[in-house]
Amino acid sequence: MSSHLTEEQYQSGVKAVWRATAILSIVTVVEVAVALILGPHLPKIIMNTFYVLASLAKAFFIVGEFMHLKYEKRAFMLSLGVPLVFLVWAIIAFATEGHYWNVLNYPK
Repeated sequence: MSSHLTEEQYQSGVKAVWRATAILSIVTVVEVAVALILGPHLPKIIMNTFYVLASLAKAFFIVGEFMHLKYEKRAFMLSLGVPLVFLVWAIIAFATEGHYWNVLNYPK
């Protein structure tokens, strides 16, 4: 597989993987530091929002870099991204609806 690449392209790819690994490591260390230092002092909604945003950032970065999606055409990226957004929306909507149904049918 590397026979198709020039040495410069191969080195550029290796550099991109190390850069991605460093960025993901930094985000993870920040998440852990926030949990240990600020976790007991901040409201739970702020902490959960921070974790969701950090996890989404890492997921998009992993998909873009390691699954090579950022090197694809824009239309292909949208054909994968838009259904994913609707899938996440559907999961959140069904979970919310399920919770509402549970509260109605099994009151405390």
